[in-house]
Amino acid sequence: MENKNKIQTIRSLVSKIGFEGRSLLSINDLTNEQIYGLFELAMKLEPWNRSMVPLVTGNVMSTLFFQPSTRTRMSFETAMHRLGGAVISEANPLVTSSAAKEESLSDMLKVVSKYANIIVLRHFDDRGAREAAPYSESPIINGGWGHWEHPTQALLDLYTLYRTFGRVEGLKVCIASADLIEARTGHSMAYGLARLGAKVTLASPSAKRTPQEVLDKIHEIGIQVEEVFDLNQDTFNELIMGMDMIYLPGCSAPKGPEAEAFKQVMDSYLVRYETLAKVAAEQSRIIYVTHTLPRRAGEMDLRIDNTPHQLYFEAIAYSVAIRMALICAILGV
Repeated sequence: MENKNKIQTIRSLVSKIGFEGRSLLSINDLTNEQIYGLFELAMKLEPWNRSMVPLVTGNVMSTLFFQPSTRTRMSFETAMHRLGGAVISEANPLVTSSAAKEESLSDMLKVVSKYANIIVLRHFDDRGAREAAPYSESPIINGGWGHWEHPTQALLDLYTLYRTFGRVEGLKVCIASADLIEARTGHSMAYGLARLGAKVTLASPSAKRTPQEVLDKIHEIGIQVEEVFDLNQDTFNELIMGMDMIYLPGCSAPKGPEAEAFKQVMDSYLVRYETLAKVAAEQSRIIYVTHTLPRRAGEMDLRIDNTPHQLYFEAIAYSVAIRMALICAILGV
């Protein structure tokens, strides 16, 4: 008689995901089953978040970051080290690599893929990155491209949500930003949430609404999301009282004369601590808040940091486990 409680090995979980040798450019490169498979694998790997399990020894990861990064680059590098692999990093390629000599991105990726078994690329030009990616002979992970997508940030936030609630399906999530055009993580997260069955509300100014391309792709799979526009701080906080989680993807705030006006718009999407406390007291229910970070001064009520509502720092630890899982799924073990 087959043992229904059979222990699944890491190798069997990787095999079940079926993503070996593939690149992750969009969250939509993964099926729903593969996303849940990565969640299952990540939970198996969490005990090694602060130690090492030699699953990809002998493999090399290259991190090529054409834009600044703390969390994405360091969590990928940490994940690779935890798995027993090695890392070669380029954190300022426009200055210190041959990109400063006008080497094309396609040539760079072809060259670096001769050294590295896997490449994590962050780039300011999503169109250029998508055109160059096929030139790599090694799998590429999108570490944030232009204003298009940031699939692994969405993956770790989906995983954090899953670890918090034990599910994604049926949860009410509001993605809110003063600019959902340029919020690449908001795009990836909207895809992932909608596909996994969450009830998604997109809150933004009407002039900075989610790109139609993103909405069309969600509608293609027969899922509807709600859009709400031009809220003020009062109406926004009324809206979020019915949510399970508020997702703040951040965006590229303008500099110079436009900065002050943009900050005033950002203020409309401030999550008040009093709103969360009111729901907790009256409904015995926790509304969670997460932010992709970094955050700007005045963007958040910092009193949330030390309360049960906070998920943005909790997500940091989860990011290592889910990126370990993704690396294993791509490289094999």
